[in-house]
Amino acid sequence: MKASLGRLWAIATMTLVEASRRKVFTILILFAVALLSSAAFFPSVEMSARLRLMEAWSLRAATLFTAIVALFVAGFSLPGDFETRRIYLLVTKPVSKVTIFLGRLLGFAMLLAVFLGVMGLVTVVFIRIVALLAGPSFPPLVAYPRLAAREFEAPRGNPDKDEDPPRWTVQSAPGAALVWTYRGLDRADFPDAVRGDIRLILGSRSDNFRASGSVEIAASAPGRAPHRQTLFLQTHEEGSFSFPADLIGADGTLEVRVAPADADGWISGWAASLALFTRPANFELNFLKGLVLAFFQSALVLAATLMASTFLSAPVSILLGIMLYVVGSVHTYAREGTRDIDRSMETSSGHEGHGGAAGEIPRPVLRVSSAISKVILVIVPDFDRFDFSAWLLKDRAVSWNDLARAAFPHAAIQAVILTALGMLVMRFKDFGQ
Repeated sequence: MKASLGRLWAIATMTLVEASRRKVFTILILFAVALLSSAAFFPSVEMSARLRLMEAWSLRAATLFTAIVALFVAGFSLPGDFETRRIYLLVTKPVSKVTIFLGRLLGFAMLLAVFLGVMGLVTVVFIRIVALLAGPSFPPLVAYPRLAAREFEAPRGNPDKDEDPPRWTVQSAPGAALVWTYRGLDRADFPDAVRGDIRLILGSRSDNFRASGSVEIAASAPGRAPHRQTLFLQTHEEGSFSFPADLIGADGTLEVRVAPADADGWISGWAASLALFTRPANFELNFLKGLVLAFFQSALVLAATLMASTFLSAPVSILLGIMLYVVGSVHTYAREGTRDIDRSMETSSGHEGHGGAAGEIPRPVLRVSSAISKVILVIVPDFDRFDFSAWLLKDRAVSWNDLARAAFPHAAIQAVILTALGMLVMRFKDFGQ
């Protein structure tokens, strides 16, 4: 066992050294510095916008370039070994074909980790230098930890069974509200005022085209009078509110009730529609956790491309990796599109097997397209789970819970499946053909 691990590590380090000799990191890092520098000196952009540009551009550069590295080093590695017969030099040693595959995968994963680490270091150092030179005018580098509610309910509400997670709708009526309950809160974790964000779907019973409205937010602890406020919201646009931190009960319990403030209004929301924020966390640590999310995404692209390269040529395996990256990036939009197709077919009055009005797509074609899309969406990972910009650009901290319970299991399951497929192909591959 120890000898096998030693051979695996030897192949991984050899792969890392071979890839680093191609000088790709120097070009990519210089390009990233150029991107950051250009954002810092835009005279027509206010200072807070410059910070966002530097953060966003660096993140996009790190994510995109790491995916490109994963595509090309993995796509050309094994096919190059096969075509140049270099694989025979390895298999004549006491090294199994599966060990070769795992060694390549581990080596390239180390390569991606080094690249992301260097990119992250360059970004943080550059932003800190700009902040030091800009002085007080530069916005603070902060990351606010997000607290999710322990319980979510909707008294007198109706669930949407087609949504996962479930979405609840309540109309303007006595006692009807969306209710989030927090437990175990510590008053010391908050400043004098607790900030919260909320994102809902709003409508009106008397106007089907209205997508906005007012809501009443009441925050209270057991035995305390609620703190009430009215907030105007647009559908799917986040709104911020605050209330005194002294409302948090001695036992750490807090209840937030949100109800339509308009007489004819209704609101819909999920458990994740409302969040509270504690004192800011360390920016550098948060950026590091965000890069871990980017690593998960790139590692999936790497595993898929390397697996495909065990039985396909380099261009084809790279093309499959690109398709994975593109579909994973639009996963949410594609999923919503299939839902819209299913709902339109359910409500359509056209005859089975024929289109409705002239120019409409026939129902069988829509049904087959929806079925194929659903299969692809099950196979392809949702890269929105690894999108650090959703946190970074809103000054939100990535929690360890986000990494351990949401992102890592999703990435690990897909990576294990892809790795197992690659090992299986390598196990039975005949290098003589």
